[in-house]
Amino acid sequence: MSETAIKFRSVTKRFDGTELPAVDRLDLDVHQGETVALIGASGCGKTTTLKMINRLIDPTDGAIMVAGRDVRSVPILELRRSLGYVIQQVGLFPHMTVAANIAVVPQLLGWDRKRIAARVDELLALVHLPPEQYRGRRPAELSGGQQQRVGVARALAADPPILLMDEPFGALDPITRASLQNEVLDIQRKLRKAIVIVTHDMEEAIRLGDRIVVMEQGRIAQAGTPADLLLKPATPFIASLLGEDRAIKLLQTMKVASLMQAGGEMTDGAPGIGRDATLHEALGVFLSSGAPGLTVTDEDGKAVAMLARDGLFRLQSAHR
Repeated sequence: MSETAIKFRSVTKRFDGTELPAVDRLDLDVHQGETVALIGASGCGKTTTLKMINRLIDPTDGAIMVAGRDVRSVPILELRRSLGYVIQQVGLFPHMTVAANIAVVPQLLGWDRKRIAARVDELLALVHLPPEQYRGRRPAELSGGQQQRVGVARALAADPPILLMDEPFGALDPITRASLQNEVLDIQRKLRKAIVIVTHDMEEAIRLGDRIVVMEQGRIAQAGTPADLLLKPATPFIASLLGEDRAIKLLQTMKVASLMQAGGEMTDGAPGIGRDATLHEALGVFLSSGAPGLTVTDEDGKAVAMLARDGLFRLQSAHR
């Protein structure tokens, strides 16, 4: 098990004038290298939980530990500079260039110009914005999706081990949203941050989360991997959040490698699919080709196994 990046221990938050706590005796660990998605109905406490990590909101009771330190014992500016933070509204400074926006925290940390310039270009390339085209632009010259990419780059500027994301893609159109979700997945594969993301979209939680934490009335209603929740939702409320197409969503969480048959007989001319593709992607190939089996390939394109259509369809039917 990787090291614990964030710990919540019996954390409660009560706001003045409210009868029930917004967060009620929360215990939760987030490990380095994993993405935890917080989801639930409006007012369930997910955003309050996130904001208590960087002390935009202080807990009433309990303790929150970041890298082994109680957040209340860390000077607030030091704490916030050590955490990446991405919000829905992006919050770029309109009068500053893209490069200057990304450089804000490194400058506060006293980095030299050469190091900052190199980091800006590295991060722009990471979020697929060519540095030579974008470093000198201002936010008003960018699309919403491009602004959000810059927001992600800014959050990563000082290479924080923890990234907090509060409904980061909620205002974007579906195509741009899916593209940025892919960017986050790619960044996480490369950088292995501890990521906490608040979302109201279960499909986004399933796609991005290594674990999903469903919150209800300030408490954890269920926590587990996407497959855990899809296979056995704990309550009718959680089942309703997951939707009626749970079998399809389950295929999106499972890799071809989990169902391929290494000893199976491969058919000449059968369509190919990578073993790291999802079973949902495999289903699409089956439906478009009509083939009874697919040739499974490794990273070098070498055929290593086969995937039978009947086996995939049986799996899907079993979990309807």
